Amino acid sequence: MARKKIHGVLLLDKPVGISSNSALQQARWLYQAEKAGHGGTLDPFASGLLPVLFGEAAKFGRYYLDGDKTYEATLAFGHETDSGDLTGTPTRHAPVPNLDCVDWAALCARFSGTQQQTPPAYSALKIDGKRAYNLARRGETPELAARPITIHELHYLGPAPAVADSARFRVRCSKGTYIRSLLQDLAAALDSAGHTAALRRIAVADHHDMTPLATLRDWQESGDEAAMQHILLPLDTCTAHLPRLDIPAAKQRFIRNGNDIACANAGGEYALYADGTFIGVGLGKDGRIYPVRLCALPSTE
Repeated sequence: MARKKIHGVLLLDKPVGISSNSALQQARWLYQAEKAGHGGTLDPFASGLLPVLFGEAAKFGRYYLDGDKTYEATLAFGHETDSGDLTGTPTRHAPVPNLDCVDWAALCARFSGTQQQTPPAYSALKIDGKRAYNLARRGETPELAARPITIHELHYLGPAPAVADSARFRVRCSKGTYIRSLLQDLAAALDSAGHTAALRRIAVADHHDMTPLATLRDWQESGDEAAMQHILLPLDTCTAHLPRLDIPAAKQRFIRNGNDIACANAGGEYALYADGTFIGVGLGKDGRIYPVRLCALPSTE
C-alpha cells in the first residue's frame, strides 16, 4: 500500500505498555502516512496524550514540547525504585506515613511554583552524548544538574483505589518537569519513600481530547477514512500560542523563498500566514521578520 502525503496533528491516547515510538509507528501505519513524528515522549508505563505530527507538522514539534503538560499521577508509599516508577528495582524502604493525617493542601502548596529539580537517573537526557538511562542501566550514576521548572498547579485527588498506601495528584507543569522526581520528593517530605505507580498525561498546552489506538484500528478496518481525517488538527495547532502575523501579498514570495522582510512588529516568534493559510514560523528582530521554519506545501500563488 502506497504511503500518503498527510499533514496534520493527531492527538493520540497512548496505551500503557508500549513506547511512544511504537505508538507513533502504529498510528503512522494506520494512516499510511509518509512522515510522522511526535511532540513529547511518554514512558512505556504511562498513558495518555501523545501528539503525533504527520508530514509538515513534524517541523513544528518543538512548539508542542515547549507547552505546559497536565498529568494525573499516583504515588505509592513504602519504597523508592532506581527508575522512580513501578518498573524499577526497589532501592530504599521507609515507613508509610499516616495518610489520613497529612495536610495535603499545605504539601501541594510547598511544591508549587518555580523551583529547581534534579532529573532522575533513568531519563533521556544526554551526558557526553550518552543517554542517562543507558548509563544507569550499566550501573553507573549519571551526574545530572538541577534545572528550573514550574509547577503551575498541584492538587491532591485522594487515594488510588487499586494501589495500597497511595495518593493521587493532578499536576500542571512546565516543560522539562519529571513527575517521577516530583512524587519521590513529595514522599520524602513526609519522611517516607515512594515511587510513581501510575501516570497519565491528560493535556498538552490547551489540548485534551484524544483518540485511542483501538478506535483508529476500528476505523481503519471498517474503511471509515472520513472519521480518521476528521480528527486530524491543522498544522498551526502546534503554534496556536504564538502571535499571528499576516504577510502582505507583495512580500509573500520573498518570505516563502526564505528571505527576511521588513516588518514593524515587535520581536519574538510569530505564526506566519499568507492569504489566511499557515506557512510557518518567523522571528521578529530589528524591524524585520526572519523565516525560522516554513511549510513545504505548494504555494497558492
